[in-house]
Amino acid sequence: MWADRDLTQADADLISSQKDLVVQQATPVRVLHRRTSSIRPKTIYSMSAQLVNRRFLTLDLTTQAGTYIKEFVHGDFGRTQPNVGTLLGCKTDILQLDVVEVHLDWPPHIPNRSEPIQKAPTAD
Repeated sequence: MWADRDLTQADADLISSQKDLVVQQATPVRVLHRRTSSIRPKTIYSMSAQLVNRRFLTLDLTTQAGTYIKEFVHGDFGRTQPNVGTLLGCKTDILQLDVVEVHLDWPPHIPNRSEPIQKAPTAD
């Protein structure tokens, strides 16, 4: 990610210290044409920031499913609060997004076909 001011190790430490941060995310501008406009609370479980140079950080996030990562970094015109920019007190933007891991219970449990199917009780 990029910042519009010089970043310090203290900035990276501030970001890395955030745990279980609940953000309020309005439906992003980029998807408003296909999604219902609403505000969704999402949790950023953990963050780890490493300085690349004075204007760039590498940011590793673990988040709740459905979190809009790009918008969490740049704020989406204030539609995601708090965001990385508000935490650092500057403008920020995302340059690259890599999904490293997805935690998903897969495959879903499918009952054994030899198990009897339970029918709903009927009114007599």
